[in-house]
Amino acid sequence: MNISTSTFQTSRRRLKKIEEEENAATLQLGHEFQLKQINHQGEEEELIALNLSEARLIIKEALVERRKAFKKSQRIQQKKRKQRQNESNNIHNNSTKGSGDSDSDDAGAINHINQTDSSHMVDEAQSDEDDDEEDEDFMHTETREKELESLDVLLEQTTGGNNKDLKNTLEYLTNFSRFRDQETVGAVIQLLKSTGLHPFEVAQLGSLACDTADEAKTLVPSLNNKISDDELERILKELSNLETLY
Repeated sequence: MNISTSTFQTSRRRLKKIEEEENAATLQLGHEFQLKQINHQGEEEELIALNLSEARLIIKEALVERRKAFKKSQRIQQKKRKQRQNESNNIHNNSTKGSGDSDSDDAGAINHINQTDSSHMVDEAQSDEDDDEEDEDFMHTETREKELESLDVLLEQTTGGNNKDLKNTLEYLTNFSRFRDQETVGAVIQLLKSTGLHPFEVAQLGSLACDTADEAKTLVPSLNNKISDDELERILKELSNLETLY
């Protein structure tokens, strides 16, 4: 019986092709690392690579905005229910009173509505102020432990506490992010982008706490032919100075 070896030859060719395409030293790691990407709308856009600190802040901000939207929707629904209840009460009161008192009743009803609306406006303003303080506290928590505690409350309010993957992701980002606030993250991005490195390399240097140029080039091999040890050491030192310990 003759057995064709074309299948094995094809497999070897494919394996060789993959090995040739994937080379960490030159960032040949697949289409995902190309500087030009095609988005879901079929449009070309620049490659975006985030360090852990950037990703953490973006997800936190998105959850805070979602919580604001949920609370605003809840307040609108509550306001509508109160308005319907007030209208129903006014109709009931008018139907039980005599026509002789209609003018005074109408004036009283209008006054009651105005007072109710004013009360609602005060309540809404207070609720907005409380929400802003709560969001500010969450976005600028001082300790990792406090942030993890606030995270449980936020996820409960925005996802019902059922999204374990999102919780695990945020816990990981909270534990391993080097830079805490938006100002520091912005300074890190500005520092690293000035080097002209690939977005992936920029993201890795922003995530990895490398002490020496040798360590950085070992973990990110493509840096070897792009930046001198002295320049890399300077950048690592500046990153270390920007790092905020929780």
